[in-house]
Amino acid sequence: PGVVSLAAASRRRFDPAVVWEHCQVLPGGAAVVAGPVSAGRARGALGMLGGLAGHLASLDADVVVDCGRLDPGSPAIAVWEEAHRAILVVRPQLADLHAVAAWTETHATETQPADVWPERRARVGLVVVGEGPYPDAEIAEALDVEVLCRLPWDPRGAAVLVSVPASSRDARLAPLVRAARSLADGLADDLAADAGQPSPQPDADRAPGHVTASRLAARVLRGWRPEPAAAVSNGATPGEGSR
Repeated sequence: PGVVSLAAASRRRFDPAVVWEHCQVLPGGAAVVAGPVSAGRARGALGMLGGLAGHLASLDADVVVDCGRLDPGSPAIAVWEEAHRAILVVRPQLADLHAVAAWTETHATETQPADVWPERRARVGLVVVGEGPYPDAEIAEALDVEVLCRLPWDPRGAAVLVSVPASSRDARLAPLVRAARSLADGLADDLAADAGQPSPQPDADRAPGHVTASRLAARVLRGWRPEPAAAVSNGATPGEGSR
């Protein structure tokens, strides 16, 4: 089950709830619709999904979608435009920030009406990865986009995530995991505040298939809650040669 099987099923049944039938469940309990390895197959499947992707908001869950590298012709652009919060990931280097500025300008002129873009832009946030010469406040001011957080450049932590249980000490103490957990908590709080609801509680539980992502994230990430320890360095951004 995954995006390809979901795309095939959506041709026979235009119902957002069909998503649950094509999920795989991760060890922590999160339901995931897995994408194919091939970029071509992913594009084809997303193209087949058509309008269904724009109705994901009707699910009794918060949906997190990895849209990959966005361009105006991407079939994932429709999902991005419908998102309650849209997040762009960037490194704090001049070329990368120029690319974000160019993308937002192009997106505004080619895919968004002039009177709609300011409202959409308010929903956009940046996640900055690694160290660089530009602080978050300067990036936010220059691009007129909120910087939600800065994730450390942590190759070891990234490797740990795919090699050991999430509840292990190495995973819980990895700088990347600790920063990602703070980002997840902040987004969950923002969603709850916008909906006029109290922040999700970690011990909240509901029936399978009907767990909101904010509650699910809180439950899954309990295993990543760091033990009291001295501050861990965020590491360094890779050099030009490793880009």
